[in-house]
Amino acid sequence: MRNLTILFITLLLWGCGTKKNAPPSWISGKPIDVNGVYVYGMGSSFINPNVPYQQAARSNALADLAQEVQSEIYDETKLLQKEDAGGFNSAFESNTTSTSSLRLDDYELVETYADAYRFYTLYRLDLESFLRKKEIQDAAAMEWINTKVSEAKNANLSAPSRLSALIDALDKAHDFQLFGDIQYRTKLNASATEALRSIENVVGAVNWPSVKQAYLGLPETFRAQYEQPEKRQEQIPLALSSSSGQFILQEQTIQCIHTGSETRVTLFFAWDWDRIQSAHTESKSWLKNKSQWGASIAVNFEKPTVFIESNGADELVNELEKSLSKNFHIGSRKSAQLVLECNGQMASETAGVGQVRMELVRHKVRIEAQFSLSSTENNSMLWNSNTISGTAISASQETALNSAKSEFMDDFNYLLLPQLLRSLDF
Repeated sequence: MRNLTILFITLLLWGCGTKKNAPPSWISGKPIDVNGVYVYGMGSSFINPNVPYQQAARSNALADLAQEVQSEIYDETKLLQKEDAGGFNSAFESNTTSTSSLRLDDYELVETYADAYRFYTLYRLDLESFLRKKEIQDAAAMEWINTKVSEAKNANLSAPSRLSALIDALDKAHDFQLFGDIQYRTKLNASATEALRSIENVVGAVNWPSVKQAYLGLPETFRAQYEQPEKRQEQIPLALSSSSGQFILQEQTIQCIHTGSETRVTLFFAWDWDRIQSAHTESKSWLKNKSQWGASIAVNFEKPTVFIESNGADELVNELEKSLSKNFHIGSRKSAQLVLECNGQMASETAGVGQVRMELVRHKVRIEAQFSLSSTENNSMLWNSNTISGTAISASQETALNSAKSEFMDDFNYLLLPQLLRSLDF
């Protein structure tokens, strides 16, 4: 009798243990509430003592719950992130699940389970309660946004203050994802666009005084300052781009770093979106796409005038002028912005004179020179060259001279002229 009692108790305990460790049905399929009151989310994670696997499973379950709510609420319009004081943002990411950006609150933990490999979590949410709370929160957010949009349209405020108010409104709208809500998006787009246009009308065009003559390759000859019509201490930050060359804005000054090679350069002004702060990249993207403000100014550059100063190489001046005229005007020292000093010499020798009557006479000509380029505006040295030379031998002295000059100019055009141009800030 005693043995039978022990056997019965053992079987009972074994049966209880088996029931306790049996996997719950929701692991293979989430529960479905036939009354439509609750929606469920399930997540799991591999058990690894080296990582917070339980938190990962909870995060995945909340992300799954958010996606379930999302599909329950809208067919076409996604319900995205919602702002609340005590909610839990379910924008989680793991190696095993995708992500959702729905912010949930008032969810509850139903059950957890662990087997030898994975840890499972099941959450549920009262959908009707969630929708009621969402409606109240969205309405309050929209009321706050309307106040900020009205502030953005207030002509008594400065343009930066109005833009800041509009960005606050856009950030709040993206916090609550109202641009994705069919109930609010049309009115929100229209009112925000109207506010942006009113700000752009106040900013107006960019004014600047006449620029003194500016020369290609010489950015220091460019001088310009700009101002916006509304003379306030604060201005909306601007960005500058150009059709050629490189220009930057520093405070109220336009600076030329490189002139480019085009004689006519167009400068384009736009709002500097990198310096305009917003909490959401979507807000900045909305502003970029909607903005129509821009200003442009044409600047005329001239080829700089160069004066060739020859010391011992007068035979080269005409050839040098022909070569330089593609990139420069040739002028006098008084009118020139650049001086190209040519220090050279020409050596000529003749062989065969007074010899046997039938012997041919040979003329050898050697030309060599070294160059330096300087600016007349500040007397600064811009470039120094190596010495190059040209040598020729001919029965005709004129032919020898021309051949030597031709060889010299080939080296000048293919070796020195590119160096000279690189020494300037084109």
